[in-house]
Amino acid sequence: MRENQVKQVWYVMLLVIAFLSFIYFVPDFSIFNYPVKKLNLLDDVQRADPLPQTEDSTINPTDSVIEMAPARKVNLAFIEEYEKNNLSHFFEALRDSRAKPVRVAFFGDSFIEGDILCGPFRDTLQHIFGGSGVGYMPITSEVTRFRTSVQHDFTRWETFSMVGKKQQNAPLGLPGYCFLPAPGNEVIYKPAGKNFVNVKLFYESEKYTSGRFTLNEHASEAFDLSPSDQLNQYELPGAGFSSVKLSFPSVDSLRVYGVALEDSVGISVDNFSMRSNPGMGLLLIDRKRMRQFDSLRNYKLVVLQYGLNVISEKDSSGYVWYLDKMVSLIKRLKEDFSDCGFLLISVGDRCTNQNGKITTMPDVKVMRDIQKKIAQKSGIAFWDMFTAMGSENSIKNYTEAQPPLAAKDYTHLTFRGGRKIAKKLADALLYQKTKYDKKR
Repeated sequence: MRENQVKQVWYVMLLVIAFLSFIYFVPDFSIFNYPVKKLNLLDDVQRADPLPQTEDSTINPTDSVIEMAPARKVNLAFIEEYEKNNLSHFFEALRDSRAKPVRVAFFGDSFIEGDILCGPFRDTLQHIFGGSGVGYMPITSEVTRFRTSVQHDFTRWETFSMVGKKQQNAPLGLPGYCFLPAPGNEVIYKPAGKNFVNVKLFYESEKYTSGRFTLNEHASEAFDLSPSDQLNQYELPGAGFSSVKLSFPSVDSLRVYGVALEDSVGISVDNFSMRSNPGMGLLLIDRKRMRQFDSLRNYKLVVLQYGLNVISEKDSSGYVWYLDKMVSLIKRLKEDFSDCGFLLISVGDRCTNQNGKITTMPDVKVMRDIQKKIAQKSGIAFWDMFTAMGSENSIKNYTEAQPPLAAKDYTHLTFRGGRKIAKKLADALLYQKTKYDKKR
């Protein structure tokens, strides 16, 4: 009997292996014009983890800093504006950056996670316009192992998201998360550079909720969160924190949406990365909660970086469906984020094996052109990252550079590559500001 059971186990294993091998080779297909992407079972191991790159893991602000009005224009991919003064909200706010905060919401997918791109972009703007800190931080994160702009530890939290598990009593906030504390919870943040000047907690709760905070590793103190049926903000007392630990003994009706670790003046860039989000996932966030978040943050610039999760080897639709969805999304965001400029960043280069040769995916340029049309139809600004990187096969050159500027998946940047592209983006944005100031 036991021998027969062993044989059955082997038969089941062989069937599972055969099935997984079969679906690995099933090509992309479409259902009612919506593309279904090929399932890559090796995706997690094919993507290089930035963690081992110790030499390249620390964001160096001196590599990011550029002059206020760059005189050189060589290899500079310019920002194109498709609505007059779309970016004026941001440029005007920068005039008072030494007296008040100027906040940027940077939405994107895995391309920006870990602060690989946002970190040096933030460093550059803070060097020029003031400010410090990393802005918005989630309560839990998949990238704490290699994010170097902040130290982040957490335990005993339930995470709900648009790409993960969902629950009715955990409505999503930006960029598509909601965090519920479990018994024994805590979350800890420590700066990688200057101390955090201010710490703000974003939450909702039907009842009074007690919590405890520990600042600078001193004795913990109790605090109370007032009931709020809409997104609320609690600012921790004091200023200048070398560490912040939060915990909530009472977990009855509390929903937490993150914290902001920032200065009271200058630039704050909130990295709203969401792995596997093609962009229109933001449509799943309740508009009322979206507007409440902006009322607390008062963003002056929204940056959108998406598209890599949409590109397919065999899409025949021309991505018209994606154009329509993203135009609808941007229309909604422009209504929900008032007095704010919008900048859409195109996909960067992405290479795959084409007939035995590593080369740019054919649909990369198709997606770049679609994204330009999205910006035109939406009346916002557009930056061509594909051209800024060097166009076709540039990510291959980045990957083969020494030291590498891109990971071995020929898609994502290393920290060194992030600094390079962040500098080009900041260069283009500041050049646009110089043009605006001259016309003013």
